[in-house]
Amino acid sequence: MQAFLMRSQRVPYSWAYAIFGPMENRGERNQSSVADGFSSHRLNQRWWHSLPFIVITAFLLRLAVITVGHTYRITPNRDHFQFGWEMGRLARSIALDRGFGSPTDLSTGPSAWAPPVYPYILAGIFKIFGIYSNASAWMILAFNSTFGALTCATIYSTARKMYGISVARAASWTWALFPYAIYWPVRVVWEASLSAFLLSLVLLITLRMPDQSPKPQIWIGFGVLWGFLALTNTALISMLPLFLGWLLYRLQWKRQQMMGACLCLVMTALTISPWIARNYSTFGKFVFIRDNLSLELYLANNDRSSGLWTRSQHPGNDPEAMQQFHDLGEIAFMEQKSRQFREFIREQPGKFVVFTLERAAYFWIGTPQNATIGKHNFLPLRHLAYFLSSALSFIGLWLTLRSRRSGAFLLACLLLLYPLPYYLVNPFPRYKHPIEPVLIMLIVYAIYMRRRSENTVNS
Repeated sequence: MQAFLMRSQRVPYSWAYAIFGPMENRGERNQSSVADGFSSHRLNQRWWHSLPFIVITAFLLRLAVITVGHTYRITPNRDHFQFGWEMGRLARSIALDRGFGSPTDLSTGPSAWAPPVYPYILAGIFKIFGIYSNASAWMILAFNSTFGALTCATIYSTARKMYGISVARAASWTWALFPYAIYWPVRVVWEASLSAFLLSLVLLITLRMPDQSPKPQIWIGFGVLWGFLALTNTALISMLPLFLGWLLYRLQWKRQQMMGACLCLVMTALTISPWIARNYSTFGKFVFIRDNLSLELYLANNDRSSGLWTRSQHPGNDPEAMQQFHDLGEIAFMEQKSRQFREFIREQPGKFVVFTLERAAYFWIGTPQNATIGKHNFLPLRHLAYFLSSALSFIGLWLTLRSRRSGAFLLACLLLLYPLPYYLVNPFPRYKHPIEPVLIMLIVYAIYMRRRSENTVNS
């Protein structure tokens, strides 16, 4: 192990390579493949193709929507509960020096309702700009928009490595300008935009690591990044074994790199261990980062449910459930919901299966929420838009797999395996947002390949 740890040299370059790929140095120009036949020199003369310009445009556009559209003016109903919902309540508790707790309107003490990163970010902004103030709302939406814009860079670099520079530019511009991609950072106070960026960054680094034999520092940083990702969006940690397995396969299962993967796992565990230790010290039992999964499972699977979220039984919305949450305490309340969920499965397994299949469909075609404007119901159109975008992304995945492109397995994992937990709970659209950079990239690739095949036939 000591010899393994002593092998690293040129660490800054190694990290730059892992994220951005080969750099242009020593007078050499990076000759990227250009699938559409134009020369790299000719394309690079177009200033609007530059990655910094795309990122800056995306950021300024999002800030303009926040400022001009007044999206920071969140309704004050129920003391601004819509400002981050439980996340906002946790942040308020932290900002008031009451600790990480009270995720509902009532003071219920310490909590593990959500991963800690985003509530602490909110709390820091609350401390500086005021709790539930317009200034705080503007700042947190600007924070979201920063990572929404930076995702253009990770999309660009990933698509460039997998598909070439033409797809990379089209995909990054699509993310920069697409209204749906703009909506989440400028309207929703949640970790979705930060999670999307972090997951796209993890994907990019994973794709880059086999290009050079990863040094120990790369594995250490990779593990810390995964730990930070888990403390931001715990569901994403499910991808870690798959990403590591793909890496070791590409690295030919060499002993040195297997030790590096073990080092990555150790660093991931060390990164999340302080929070797990806090949970154990606070609740007297092991809680892996967050504890509300049993509640989410019960809310989507009970006698009064139609397969989707039963809002009337959620402690954040229902006064009776909120009072019960207060009286029992968080851990006892979650344990009760776990028992009720298991009881429902035992008594009505068929209904649980039907609910799960319906939620799997809604994850990809959009939930059947109210879409009425005036006298017109736009729900069918909403479902159609979601369906077409999902279908195009799966076509892009199929084309990627068929052409045996490096990283196709990782994209398949994100589309096929990442959503599985959400088929068991309510498939909120924001739960899909972390993988939407990949979906955009695959959609652009599918359209690009279609146009190229048409040009080939016409010529």
